Parts: sequence; C-alpha cells; structure tokens
Amino acid sequence: MKRILITGASGFIGGFLVEEALKRNWEVTAAVRPTSNRRWLQDERIRFLELDFRDGAGMQEKIAAAGPFQYVIHNAGSTKEPNREAYFSSNFDNTRRLVEALQGSEQPLDKFLYVSSLAALGPARSGQWIKPGRPPAPVTHYGESKLASEAYLASQSGFPWVAVQPGAVFGPREKDIYIAIRLAYKGWAFLIGTKPQQLSFIYVEDLASLMYDALEHGVVGKKYLATDGKAYTNHDVGKAVSEVSGRRAFTVKVPLPLVRVVAAISESVGSITGKTPPLNREKIGELAAESWLCDMTESFADLPFRPRYDLFEGMRETVHWYKTNNWL
Repeated sequence: MKRILITGASGFIGGFLVEEALKRNWEVTAAVRPTSNRRWLQDERIRFLELDFRDGAGMQEKIAAAGPFQYVIHNAGSTKEPNREAYFSSNFDNTRRLVEALQGSEQPLDKFLYVSSLAALGPARSGQWIKPGRPPAPVTHYGESKLASEAYLASQSGFPWVAVQPGAVFGPREKDIYIAIRLAYKGWAFLIGTKPQQLSFIYVEDLASLMYDALEHGVVGKKYLATDGKAYTNHDVGKAVSEVSGRRAFTVKVPLPLVRVVAAISESVGSITGKTPPLNREKIGELAAESWLCDMTESFADLPFRPRYDLFEGMRETVHWYKTNNWL
C-alpha cells in the first residue's frame, strides 16, 4: 500500500486530497495543527500527525517516527497575510523547514509535490495565454513567496520534487470565491474593474486528481499548470451561477479606484479583528489582471489527467452543496 503525508489536510483543498488518496486505497497521514478543524477528516482510516512548521527538529523527529512515506503533498500555506514578511514566513520558510525535516529523517520519497500557485508566474496581457516555463512576473507578495519556494526546491540536488500551479480553484467548502457565488445567487454579479478579464478555473475534485497524476507520472523538477484548459471571462462566474440556479444576476462593474477604497476599509476592519480579509490591497494586482488563461498542452501531454468538470458543471455541484449545507 502506498503511504502519503499531506500537509494542510484540514483546509479546503487538503480535505479533497485526503479523500482522493482514500479512494485510491492509499494509507493517508494528515498533517494538522493541534487547533485544526477536523470536520472534513472523519474517515477512521485517516492517521493524524501534529506538526509545528516552526520547529524543524521536532518535525524531523515526528516524521521519522510516523513514516516511512513514499509520497508527500505539501499543501499547507497561506493566501492571506498582512505583509510580505508574513507571506514568506508561511509559504517559504515553512516549506524549507519541511524539506529539511524530510531529508534529515531519510524518507524513501518517490515524489514530493509542492502546491504552488498560478500567482507565482503572474498574469498575461489580454488575449495571451500563460505558458509553462515563461519568465515569472508575480504581482503580489503571495506570488513572490510561492515563486521563492519553487526556486528553493529547484536548488535541492537529488530531491524528487514536482509542483502544480493551480488557477482559481472552486468547489464545495471553498470560502473565497464563495463570496462571489453567494452574491450572484442573490442576484448581483460584481465585476472588478470596467475592462473584460480572462480567467482560468479548476474544480477542486479535478485538481486533486491532477495532483495524484503528477505524483505518479510527473517529471521530477517540473512545474505543471493546473486548470480545466478552457477560457472564461469574469462574466462567467455569475453566468454559471444563474444557469445552474435559475436565478437572474444583474452585472455591476465596480471601478478599480472604488475597489481600492473598499479593500482599504476591509483591511482596517481586519486589523481590529486580527484577520486579513479576502479583498485586500495586496490582491488587487491579481484581481485586476487582464488574463489568467493557461496553456495546458504540456500538463495534458505528461499526465493522464483529463478534467471531468468545466466551470458550469463544477458550479452545478458547488451550488448544490452550498444549498444542501445552508450556505445559500
């Protein structure tokens, strides 16, 4: 039986990664924090390992005792932080310490998969597609921290890593794109900026499948774009919600200057509550970019993965889940 360690297992994507491993009859160890919500990790087959990413020596000892692991998916990270230093602490420093702990505990790894982001590459100009291997140009500190982690992995001679760079990920239990879905369900499709924006999406179950295909078939040292391979616009989220719910959504274009004001107010509220809001000034560079279209030719050529869902079919599943669970 294949043995896998999954970090960030209690999060949105992490929960689906655990479920996919169980479907494949792998032995799963979910790395969590003592305070992690295990609501979506109830299967009795799941093993748990509490890791403190700030304690490299402690991680090495715990991983050595819990292993050996053939595969590791490093999904833990942060998408919302107050500053660049915090992004690098969560995404770069923790990745480095985990890799050092794995190397020190001498795990017999077949593959280490790093969950990066399309933000590490940065957007393209209108009408252009992001291609693998193009010079990266991240527009946020989050993207810079993910790019730095990729560069660190590339510097590790003999370490069997691959990386995936997902576009926008949606599906049941997701909480950020959910905000736009909820507004559209209530009849208001808000668009950031007044110009058309081209986007890529991937349904979370498809992303989990792609990741396992990258573990088993991916080329060591390679980064794989992760989308459904189709082109969408910023109108399509509201359109998809309307189509699957039967509710009409009115489109409202919000000028960027106003978005920046709202983001600044959200940050002020967040500083009081101690939480970084989904809409913040750091994210505006990504939200206002002209194109996030991805060329999936190389991913489809190397991996057996083929998406089962597009935005509209995935939205049908997503809206149904939100309604069933009283999120809508």
